[in-house]
Amino acid sequence: MVSRPVPNRQPVVGPVPNRQPVTRPIPLDVFPFGVEFQRSLLRLLVEDTSFANVAMPHLQPGYFENEVLAWCYQVMVIYRDHYDAIPNLRVIMAEASKLDPGVREFYRVTVEQIGQADLSAEPWLRDQVIDFIKRNIYVRGHQEATAAFNRGAVAEAYEITMLASEKILRTDWEAPDREFFFESFNQRQSERLSADPMAEAIATGIHELDHVLGGGLSKGELGVWMAHGKRGKTTMLANHGVQAVRRGMRYVLHLVFEGARKQVGNRYDTIFAQEGYAEVKAGNLSRERVEALQFEYRMYQQRLVLRGFTERWDYTVQDIFEDMRDLKRLYGWVPDLIIVDYGDLLRSRGGSSGSETEHQTASFRDLKTLANKGYAVWTATQPQRPKHDIEMKEEILTSKNTADAYAKFRIADYWGSLNQTQIERDAKRMRIFAEAYRDNEAAKLIQVYADFHTMTITGIRDTAPVLPAPVHGPVPMGYVAGAAPRQLKGPS
Repeated sequence: MVSRPVPNRQPVVGPVPNRQPVTRPIPLDVFPFGVEFQRSLLRLLVEDTSFANVAMPHLQPGYFENEVLAWCYQVMVIYRDHYDAIPNLRVIMAEASKLDPGVREFYRVTVEQIGQADLSAEPWLRDQVIDFIKRNIYVRGHQEATAAFNRGAVAEAYEITMLASEKILRTDWEAPDREFFFESFNQRQSERLSADPMAEAIATGIHELDHVLGGGLSKGELGVWMAHGKRGKTTMLANHGVQAVRRGMRYVLHLVFEGARKQVGNRYDTIFAQEGYAEVKAGNLSRERVEALQFEYRMYQQRLVLRGFTERWDYTVQDIFEDMRDLKRLYGWVPDLIIVDYGDLLRSRGGSSGSETEHQTASFRDLKTLANKGYAVWTATQPQRPKHDIEMKEEILTSKNTADAYAKFRIADYWGSLNQTQIERDAKRMRIFAEAYRDNEAAKLIQVYADFHTMTITGIRDTAPVLPAPVHGPVPMGYVAGAAPRQLKGPS
């Protein structure tokens, strides 16, 4: 057998590939976003305790790149550990006042900036924080598991990996509305002591009604007016919007499901101007009145949004949610008061099937769910059709007159009715019956001033609103040149 010589293989001469070292993942030392993001995060933690309780166990002061923000978060951690509650900005401001005078003002200004931080991208902010936390859990778990595996402790490495996976799955900000009652007492008491009771109440401007409501309809509450057709439902709702802006500088979203958005806009202008509806609609306003409105409206910029939902007849509360999401995403705008004009025209979110009773019951439950998210909600409903002439009979509408769905009465936090004969209408009077309110005694009949010429409904004992003095400036076209302004009309 002839052996074949093995060829002498020469090494290949050439450049050796430069292998990049493998970079080990490590937890992030700071948030991967700037100071504005971190200010918004601190405000979110303060205002949303459920999210704070999910996120804070995983966050450290060192994650904040600004030493003042890190100090603010450290105050929150200490307070939470000591009192088992999330502090508000008043607590952090009080702690800042104890600092050395040389830095006290700088820290105080930073706390104020946190209170004014932008939350228009709140869902994105939450998602980024949760993603940051999950990544850190993964990286730490991976490092610990790798170290255990390299030591030969395979079982330990497996347990570390599974534990990290469970932590990642449990880290979620969509916490259910649930509490361990006795254990959460400190949090409840902290919120009570820091809360301003009147800050939650949105006054109606009708003194006796506000007394029943404890200052006004509060956030989280659904208020419902019942009235026959053409008896002031939209007018009362618009007056609630005006008073919310004028008295409390609130942000109001008025949703129009019947008629036209332009008509509701005319009503608002009429109430603010205290001129006749026909004159306002035609643009027949004096120069002085136009200037006065211009001056007042400049103070209320972006306080009132009118939104028409009149293109179809199957709108649901989900459409309201979508519109509110657009307002927040595009403009950073969030309402305090939502006016649904009116609730009977909403459909249930379950589809088109079902009776009218089922639709209205479901839609009013959806409105209560909307209120529960932190808004005061006013709406209206129709009673049963009368068997007599409502122009003459001085009846009082109550819950027994509810049309289609009595369950609407049980769902609402406040329930009242608007009652007026033709004689009362001519005398500019109306009887409102505050039938039921969850947090106070009701069943109270209240006489009010109701002038549908100026679209104004107010308490008999309440003074008429006074417009601010006009200011000099350019006047738009549409006013009546040389016309004398009308005197404001109060209750007769």
